[in-house]
Amino acid sequence: MIGKLLVIGIIIAVAGVLVYSQQDKLGFNLNPTINAVAEDIDGLKDTTVKRVSYEIDKTSDVIGDKIDEVVPEAEKLNPIPKIEDQLAIPPKQEVYYGQVYERNEDEKTCKVSVPKMAKTVNGVKEPTHTISLKDCEYEKHKQVQVTVLTDPITDAQTVTVEPIQQGKIFQTLQLTTTKNDDNTVSIHYEDSSGKTLKVTVTLSNSEKQLFSGEFFASKFDTSVGDVSDTPHIIEMIVEHAEYGTVNSSVYNPQGNNENTIYGVFSQ
Repeated sequence: MIGKLLVIGIIIAVAGVLVYSQQDKLGFNLNPTINAVAEDIDGLKDTTVKRVSYEIDKTSDVIGDKIDEVVPEAEKLNPIPKIEDQLAIPPKQEVYYGQVYERNEDEKTCKVSVPKMAKTVNGVKEPTHTISLKDCEYEKHKQVQVTVLTDPITDAQTVTVEPIQQGKIFQTLQLTTTKNDDNTVSIHYEDSSGKTLKVTVTLSNSEKQLFSGEFFASKFDTSVGDVSDTPHIIEMIVEHAEYGTVNSSVYNPQGNNENTIYGVFSQ
């Protein structure tokens, strides 16, 4: 009896092994729980990867937006031009007054005398500084305003010559100089308003000052000798009760054939 039971148990065990080995071919799964767990693990892996990738992309977008907000514009990164504008030093401006003493009608050029711009060259001071103009529009003896702009960095100069504003020319004042045959120069001053307080007159050539005098009248005449035929300049400073301080100058170049030259006054 026992022998029969042993034989039956062996047969059942062998059948079980055969059935398990052929479960896929038979169309059913004896261990669905194990397979489900494996599938869940694979799905969790895919989901985790996708979520991590999405979070990285989202973080990158946010960081990109923040970088755009933090990074300033190009002109803000380089404020030097604005600083240069703020630190720009304006050019130095100087204003002088001069008079046209020579004009070439054929070439339309002229020369302007500017006494206050006179320079010393090789130890010799010029009686006046001369500016040569092309396409000159001014008549001889016309008094003009000369503006000099000097760049504070390069020292480059720009010179402009303009007519004096009408309000700065005083018709009541008159100055004439006359070159005489006896090598003297006569100076005549007259103020028709009668309000002149003092007049200081100087006459100089390139070598020295030939005459200096003060007059306390609205009308006077004086004569300066030994002028010879050298270029000379007559300068006049008028202290006036109505106009204040007024300046005038007359430059007589060498070889000038005109006997009488009129001065024009300006402040």
